Amino acid sequence: MGIGNKIRKVIAKYAPISLDQMDGVKLMRRMDTKYVFRLDQLPALLKQAKNNYFMVEIEEEREQIYKTTYYDTENYDMYHAHHNGNMNRHKIRVRKYVYTHQKFIEVKRKNNKGETIKNRIAHPDKVHVLNAENSETFLNKYSPFKTHALVPKLDNKFVRLTLVNKDFSERITLDYKLKFTDLKYQLKTEIKDVCICEIKKGRDNKNSPFIGYLRDLRIQSMGFSKYSLGIALLNPDVKTNNFKRRIRAIIKI
Repeated sequence: MGIGNKIRKVIAKYAPISLDQMDGVKLMRRMDTKYVFRLDQLPALLKQAKNNYFMVEIEEEREQIYKTTYYDTENYDMYHAHHNGNMNRHKIRVRKYVYTHQKFIEVKRKNNKGETIKNRIAHPDKVHVLNAENSETFLNKYSPFKTHALVPKLDNKFVRLTLVNKDFSERITLDYKLKFTDLKYQLKTEIKDVCICEIKKGRDNKNSPFIGYLRDLRIQSMGFSKYSLGIALLNPDVKTNNFKRRIRAIIKI
């Protein structure tokens, strides 16, 4: 049985949760921890987690497709802020949720306490244009960047599973089949055999059964972003020294 069929067999056994039901665990302000592991380890992890978590289901689909366009300045200021380890940094993106046909401009900010704060507004269905109503006001409020200074830099597509723990205090995303396109050079790459796990919970929530399952498999946390990974892999214009160890680790996986 192929890995895709193994994943689908396990996720079919999860109790479902709808978007409306998970409103209480949006966690727009949260602590994030990322992990990277082999995709063939995912079915075993999902089996362990089944009794403690719901799985998000939309339009009778559990494997959700996400499409994202990341924006940055001409000089890649947001990328370099992450590369240089700046504590206060931003990501700006337009994300399309394929099965719900929703599209949002999203600003993610990491503060000096390690918290991630996300804000978003709806976006009209146009490609690579930050022209949603009130988008300039939105970006001025939640970021230091002006609309006219932002350029689409990277496209990203992946499949996501979303788990919600049964006390509604934690959300876990599991992303795989990652594809990246650098929009300046039109270079593409695909990462097929890796899963990126992100555990999202409130600052005061110390408990996560899923972290225990990851530790049992000796999977350690690894901080990075999909935007930084895609740019570092594809774009020759940027510095990558501080990401090389992580890229090597992902390639080894």
